[in-house]
Amino acid sequence: MNRRALLLTALLLAPAARAATTAADQVPASCGQALDQKAWMFQGQRGWFFYGDELSGRWTARPWSEARAAFVPGAQQLAQALRARGVQLVLALVPPRSFVAPQHLGATGQQKAFDPAAAAAFYQGLVGDLRAAGIPTADLLTPARALGDAGLFRQDIHWTPEGAQAAAKAVAGALQGAGLKPGSTPYVSLRAGTVTREVQAQPVLGQIKALCDLTVAPEQFGDYQTRPAQGLVAAPGNFGGSEGKVRWAFGPVASVAFYAAQAAPVTVNATFENPVKDQTVEVLAGGKVIDTISGLQPGQNVTRTWTLDAQAGGNALDFRFADYNGGRTSFAPGDGRPMAVIFKALTLTGPGGSADLITDGAAGAGLLGGAADTVLVGASSSLPNLNFAGFLQQELATRVDNVSFGGAGVYSSLKDYLLDDAFRSSAPKVLIWQIPLLGGDDTAESDLRFLLAAARGGSEVARGSGTGAARVDLPGLSGGSARVRVSDPAVRSVTFRVTADGGTRDFKVTNSDRMTHRQDFLLDLSGLGAVKAVEASASGSLQLQVMKP
Repeated sequence: MNRRALLLTALLLAPAARAATTAADQVPASCGQALDQKAWMFQGQRGWFFYGDELSGRWTARPWSEARAAFVPGAQQLAQALRARGVQLVLALVPPRSFVAPQHLGATGQQKAFDPAAAAAFYQGLVGDLRAAGIPTADLLTPARALGDAGLFRQDIHWTPEGAQAAAKAVAGALQGAGLKPGSTPYVSLRAGTVTREVQAQPVLGQIKALCDLTVAPEQFGDYQTRPAQGLVAAPGNFGGSEGKVRWAFGPVASVAFYAAQAAPVTVNATFENPVKDQTVEVLAGGKVIDTISGLQPGQNVTRTWTLDAQAGGNALDFRFADYNGGRTSFAPGDGRPMAVIFKALTLTGPGGSADLITDGAAGAGLLGGAADTVLVGASSSLPNLNFAGFLQQELATRVDNVSFGGAGVYSSLKDYLLDDAFRSSAPKVLIWQIPLLGGDDTAESDLRFLLAAARGGSEVARGSGTGAARVDLPGLSGGSARVRVSDPAVRSVTFRVTADGGTRDFKVTNSDRMTHRQDFLLDLSGLGAVKAVEASASGSLQLQVMKP
């Protein structure tokens, strides 16, 4: 980020356009009809909105019964392959909101012929099948229904952090039921304030604006963060990500939650730079104002030290801003973040040690960070802002590396992780696979064969290359796998044609553009008979390898 240029733009402050906001529960039925007809989004009751995937009666583009029958055998083979490498697979099946809260569907549910009883039967039947196949599988539907509305966003398809916490408890129960003992490292989860859901995370709001010219405010939710429970524990709320040496605080209020093992003074040292004209910053400890800094001008730096009388347990330090980007003014109109000030130092020192809120989270484990004993792979419900991995750490008392990414669908994050050096060089003892039970292409067999090939590995027996296609002839290979690497990173699909003594079959394997290893495509060849030829086709040049077990 060019901070100098960013701050200079503050000299050109202009009033921001502020559209009138319509409450979500006051969107007229005519707009709901437009969503239905043009966006495959549907208006429920009391400000709830649903997506077509939630009401389709299908998963991975198949009716529920067919999807269940297709998924279970492949998942069982995958679990067995991972177990052979010392890895216990645990499944966390995320029920769609329509399964959890069908009472909010109203006429929408009737119109789309959504059957809540059939949905629950599909979910519980799938959980039961997977458990019968020997895979520890958490029932997330029962605790989600017990929690109710607090566990779900009304305007998008995800669970809230409270829903994620209930799910983490259920996953921990599934692990304990499988005889896996918890770790020995205690963690604590802090609520570090309240944040506003990103508009892009609630695309129904964009459709309401585009189709109905109505602005609906995104939802707010608790910002939970989990830390090892040792010494002084602190977490920033409504801050941007660490940039190494600086960190943006967002308006209207940014918070620091901290946990002290005992009542004692805590010293806070802070330095921040202000980009907003005539800024005022109020500092509150335990809800009481302890400092007010007024009349700040763009580029002005402030350094302060405060001593707080912390109580044993949870404490809060809040920064309240009179203005921020997108508030009364916009100093960076092209940036949608509500930036208020940029902190250059923010440390807390007290009983048991100190915490640096600038560098906190600057070096996450990431995909290449090396596996912990427990790894979480999943889709957007496992992203850090919803703290599912953090709650798992708290419930399991062990470090959990989170290699999930948004838009991963059912398979992509696990495909990516099994191809990564972090798995090959240091496989975990427990692999938690968070699976959304909505959407997805009809690729269950191909993607499960991809995962099997990645989990099993093998040694090369034949190789071929070509442009547009490559072929390998074999004397009759039993089992094994095929792997294609494409030269063009824009290629998303490869078609494998496998000829065996049982006939010829085609498999289309598709990778997400969000995968790190998106140029690698794998296919397990077991169960197809003695393989005599493998041909792969895709745009551009490609290399084909066939491996034996």
